[in-house]
Amino acid sequence: MQMFKHSSTRNICFWAAVLVALAFCTASNESTAQDDRDGADKPDVEVLECKVKVVDPDGFPVEEATVFCTGLRSKEEQSSHWGWSEEAFGKAPRIKTDAEGIAVMPYPKMISDEQTTAQMTWSVEHPDFVNYRKDHSVDDDPAEIMLERGFRIALTAINAATGEKLKKNLHAVTSFDGGSKWELKKNGMFVSSVMKKQSGIMRVAWFQEDKPTFFSKEIKIEPGDKSRLLLKDVELSVGCRVEGKLNETVTRPVKDGFVIATLVKKPNSHAWNSLWWSDETKIAEDGTFVFESLPADEAIQMIPICDGFVPAKPKLADVLAALPIDNPDRLKGTIEAFTATPQMVKSDRSKVTTTLAMNKSSSVTVKVVDPDGEPVENVRVATNPNQYWFNGGSQILGKSFPTRKLWKMQQDGIDLTGYFQANGHPYMKTTDKDGIACLNNMPNGFHRIGVYEKEWELRTDPMSGDRVKLVKVQDKDRSVTVKVFPKGTLPRNNQQQPPITETIMNWWSQLIEGND
Repeated sequence: MQMFKHSSTRNICFWAAVLVALAFCTASNESTAQDDRDGADKPDVEVLECKVKVVDPDGFPVEEATVFCTGLRSKEEQSSHWGWSEEAFGKAPRIKTDAEGIAVMPYPKMISDEQTTAQMTWSVEHPDFVNYRKDHSVDDDPAEIMLERGFRIALTAINAATGEKLKKNLHAVTSFDGGSKWELKKNGMFVSSVMKKQSGIMRVAWFQEDKPTFFSKEIKIEPGDKSRLLLKDVELSVGCRVEGKLNETVTRPVKDGFVIATLVKKPNSHAWNSLWWSDETKIAEDGTFVFESLPADEAIQMIPICDGFVPAKPKLADVLAALPIDNPDRLKGTIEAFTATPQMVKSDRSKVTTTLAMNKSSSVTVKVVDPDGEPVENVRVATNPNQYWFNGGSQILGKSFPTRKLWKMQQDGIDLTGYFQANGHPYMKTTDKDGIACLNNMPNGFHRIGVYEKEWELRTDPMSGDRVKLVKVQDKDRSVTVKVFPKGTLPRNNQQQPPITETIMNWWSQLIEGND
């Protein structure tokens, strides 16, 4: 069993993005969570149990709180964060607390063949309290969780141009903890779930089919000691239109092109603590694209994707022009450290134009062979080049989570967790009868190619400490051979590896060039 892990340094942070998506506000009634601990078709993994105790601020037990796991950390690599894999562990249990505030929570003993579960990221929901999410040791008996009392927002909204009362298709994003679920009443009152009492900001949006999205201005919220705030007739207007094109490096016609856009509020802050907004649009064959409506007066960051090309790194001066910060050296380091970082524009007018730069990509042809040198068919190989957003989140390059699309999916009752897990991996391919898989659209840099099958595994890479093949891509196509071994025939690696320095990486790259 092998899974993708998420690390703050060099691996993907996909689960963080999923949490952002799952925290989106909905205009439908909240569904009742079920205790599905005894669901069918569970994978054959060793399962242990730990207790969670949920109490209110006065120390009294909270009954009927829903407890579930949104992540795991291992004993061997505590800085890394794994998402709950339904393929490996089955559906994540959602368990209600009893009269004593106790929920007995199952968890996998092993996250992977070499990673022992040490901490669980527990999430707790209750309609009378702020949503909770925090890591706890599996050895806590029980893990003590105190829920906070907070406040709710109730609002009405109008079309600023016509004065029309808006009574459907509303959506809200906030900087507050909690408040992830909203209910739209028949009279047009839009009511949040409980949010943490603190000063913050919010924005309201209105979706119309086949029309641009309307937005409110950024709204400052100061709840003080109030348990409920009423906002009357919040005005919504169409946002900023962004027209753009790809630079002349990209050959026309452009194939399979799209641009991902997000807003940035605070550099290097977690995405779920700011007014996260994301959108996606297609690139025409002539290289042009349009975002019909994005929130105004914001720094918009964009990453373009198309066949044969990858996004170029932004210029530091251009980023600072849209996003002034006090520490440009730190920003420069971030741009250099990640595979892809966004190019930016300021949405300070009703329409802005921009040109996005791209570089030609490379491909890596991977041949998988067994210990005798024979090709191995139907083996999944993958790598994880990152795209990084300046407000802290990163995902696999090309992954997109458009706010409007996810909102519509929730309205249609589509399970978002299942959607993300089933929505493919742009850098995972399966070997053919000759043991060949081709990874296309690879950016320059070092890439860790892994094998993701239960029956096979790679030797431990001496530089990373993981069972991966380290490959350097630099302005040319590559061919590498990966030798796999039957699972369980290689010695286990239980030693913690030191960080990889740039000097060692450069030295190591000279050795791996022999893979061609």
